[in-house]
Amino acid sequence: MTIKKISTFHFLKKNNVFDILFFVAFFTAITMSITLTVKKNMIYISPVVILAIITKYLSVTRKKADPLFLLALLAFLGLNILSFYSFNKYFNAISLLTSGYLILFTLILKKYLVKSKLKSFLSLSVIIGFFLVGYIIYAVVDLLIGQIPNSNLIYVFICALCLFIYAATFAMIYISDNYSNGTVLLASGVATIFNLGLSPINEYFLYNQTFTVLILICHYMSLYLFMRFISTTKVIDTKDVKRKYF
Repeated sequence: MTIKKISTFHFLKKNNVFDILFFVAFFTAITMSITLTVKKNMIYISPVVILAIITKYLSVTRKKADPLFLLALLAFLGLNILSFYSFNKYFNAISLLTSGYLILFTLILKKYLVKSKLKSFLSLSVIIGFFLVGYIIYAVVDLLIGQIPNSNLIYVFICALCLFIYAATFAMIYISDNYSNGTVLLASGVATIFNLGLSPINEYFLYNQTFTVLILICHYMSLYLFMRFISTTKVIDTKDVKRKYF
């Protein structure tokens, strides 16, 4: 068996048809974002990417699918369509949908938290990390204050608060080091922060097609990686980690 055939075999073994469907839709969307001159046309391919993630999630979880995640996917689909149609016109609705899926993501991750005070959360690096994320969110909000109507600011603050809470949640899960694929969740969370931080800058301050491509990559991969984490990671018993931290 040649090296090429072996590589193909391992790829097919690790990924089923739904993974392949997602990557095909994903790369098609990225290619279209590079070649299309009218952003509204992305509406036709974006739902396909989300639907591919839905089918993948249902194929893995089946009857154990979390309704909160399915609801989050619908919010994700709605904000995708509105963003491509007119980001400025539907800014408030996009902010609320974004806040909605961040809250749902946080609620989903709640069961992965060990509800006790872990020693690792007291480290200086963790505290610096939280301040850094908080500063990034603050900097973006500060930039938006002078660019959007005052009536829209409440939506910005709500979205920023939800993002910080979500960031703190996935960071605590990763730091606790209770799950072997915690890096998958971390990558999803970082991609979410990058996406939500860069999107308004790209729309209001410095539109660049390269930024658009990066935003879309982070946008879709954050959701796909989050799906991979919650569909393959089992919640552990807190008794199993008690000795490790206390």
